[in-house]
Amino acid sequence: MVEIVQALFEDGVLQRNGAVKLARSMNAVKVPATVQAVLASRIDRLQVEEKELLQTLAVLRREFPLGLVQRVTLKPDDELERRLARLQAGEFIYEQVAAGDVEYVFKHALTQEVAYNALLVERRKLLHERAGQAPESMFAEQLEDHLGELAHHYRRSDNVAKAVEYLGRAGQQVMQRSAYAEAISSLSAAIDLLQMRPDSPERIKRELLQLAVGPALFAAKGLAAPEAERAYTRARDLCQRLGDRPELFPALRGLRAMHVVRSELRTAHELAERLLRRAQSAGDPALLLYAHDALEEPPRSGWGSRVLPGSISKWRSLSMIVSAIDRSPSAIVWLIPG
Repeated sequence: MVEIVQALFEDGVLQRNGAVKLARSMNAVKVPATVQAVLASRIDRLQVEEKELLQTLAVLRREFPLGLVQRVTLKPDDELERRLARLQAGEFIYEQVAAGDVEYVFKHALTQEVAYNALLVERRKLLHERAGQAPESMFAEQLEDHLGELAHHYRRSDNVAKAVEYLGRAGQQVMQRSAYAEAISSLSAAIDLLQMRPDSPERIKRELLQLAVGPALFAAKGLAAPEAERAYTRARDLCQRLGDRPELFPALRGLRAMHVVRSELRTAHELAERLLRRAQSAGDPALLLYAHDALEEPPRSGWGSRVLPGSISKWRSLSMIVSAIDRSPSAIVWLIPG
């Protein structure tokens, strides 16, 4: 309703001179059928410069600091301030209090949506790339605080390499906060974008993000989830294509955990043996601890468990465990089940 009234003022149907009055007959006025159409009509009546600015602001999302606008628009300060003032006068945006910088916000989320959707695809991608480059230069020392914003913009640009980088980093960051659904979404988006890249050893290495999405799928959907199996299977296959990769160990570890939960114990035991062989080859105490622990884990169904005579008891002795952890503090992590 507010937008319709504002449109009537702009059309000269309503006038304000101390009091609001009807200047033209409503019979002669064609009112758009939806609020979106009203907003689109109002935006189209803006001067070209103000319309372009409003669309640029829409790319920056609903709230945006002046410093970011300056970096993205590349306009002189005085010119930019005049255009922002006109958009404020038209009640498209308004200024709000913020610490350290002037900040603006769209009056209505729908205004942002209509302005954004009116952008041509190629210009939209260009603006998103600029909106990603701006925080990289503005917050070069605090990029970890802006990973979500960077991922959002580069994902919508043509810069696939940057999109994959920041989606991956953002996904792993939110994983640390146990935001598993968000982590899965971000990491899966990065993996999907990688499929657009030419097949190469570098692309394959980057797709080992499968090892990051695997634990998130375990946490969100359970250790027996088919999606987790696909992630760890794909990671295993990628490692085998690349040759002798250290990432093969966590890929096999994830598959073993899944087979244990499914009570597919023979397959789980075979994977534990592969883990032991890789750990012995690497000579890593942390990996050896986990592999021996996996082999010694008691069976959960009727089939027998073959253990390595004598070696297990030695490895499980306190002196050996303390020695391994002393040589590699990360060894303790591998004692965590699963």
